[in-house]
Amino acid sequence: MKKKIVIAFGIIALCFGCFLILKISQKYNQNKAIALQKQTLPNFQLYDQNLDHFSGGQLKKATPVCIFYYNADCEHCQYEATQIKKNITAFNNTQILMVSVNKPEEVTKFAKTYNLDQYPHITWLYDKDYNFYKWFGNTPTPSVFIYNSQHKLLKEYKGEVKIELVLKHLKSGKES
Repeated sequence: MKKKIVIAFGIIALCFGCFLILKISQKYNQNKAIALQKQTLPNFQLYDQNLDHFSGGQLKKATPVCIFYYNADCEHCQYEATQIKKNITAFNNTQILMVSVNKPEEVTKFAKTYNLDQYPHITWLYDKDYNFYKWFGNTPTPSVFIYNSQHKLLKEYKGEVKIELVLKHLKSGKES
């Protein structure tokens, strides 16, 4: 009887181990696919502030893109917003995408608070369905994705970053 119990536990442990290995392998492959996918600006699907669909295909060709993933309540994101405003002229030839899970009302308030609501090269996008991770991976707020004019990824930052570094990558147009 004891032998049967030991064998049963052994089989259960082996099955559980195989299951864990399978899940880890799947997650690794998924992360690898996302890392490859975001090397070129993905054709993401989000919403604008009027809840109309907005996709990566709607972006201007031959223009650098800077994606700021933020949360209106995050003090690091708020700091980055003040820095964007301070350096807004340096972004004149860049499409800025401000992506958040915040509702449009909260985004409007955020944009007005940091005086970023008046710039046509800033697009405010709503990640209503929490799908940003499908194109850019698990991403904390704030995060920044910098793409050159050919929409190739130059650099990504997870966490607060100095705007000077973002501008350096945009200006050089090269990976670092």
